[in-house]
Amino acid sequence: MATQTERTRWKAWAESLRQTMMVGLTPSVTKTIVEISAEVGTNKASKTLHSSKFWRSCQHGEGSNDILTKAGFDLEFQESEDGCVVEVTLRLNSTWLAILERVFEKKGLRLPK
Repeated sequence: MATQTERTRWKAWAESLRQTMMVGLTPSVTKTIVEISAEVGTNKASKTLHSSKFWRSCQHGEGSNDILTKAGFDLEFQESEDGCVVEVTLRLNSTWLAILERVFEKKGLRLPK
């Protein structure tokens, strides 16, 4: 069995997270960098994962860091003065949010803000 590439691990994690959020009717989730690292099984250095530069490139879907935006997420994070990121909020993008809203409507519920 071939080992998963870094990109494949991130893609599988993102798609699984999105599916879990849709089933759980959850429009956003906040995860620590430590949680993300463990769940993805990434080989990226901790310094990279805590870097605001890394998360900004993910947020903007730049280059090889386009996986999360392609999977349907908008990202939010806060950085410390030294550029360190501790946690990231992953929100379903407008496409997935519209789908989730229709599910809520069918159940006679309102989408939480």
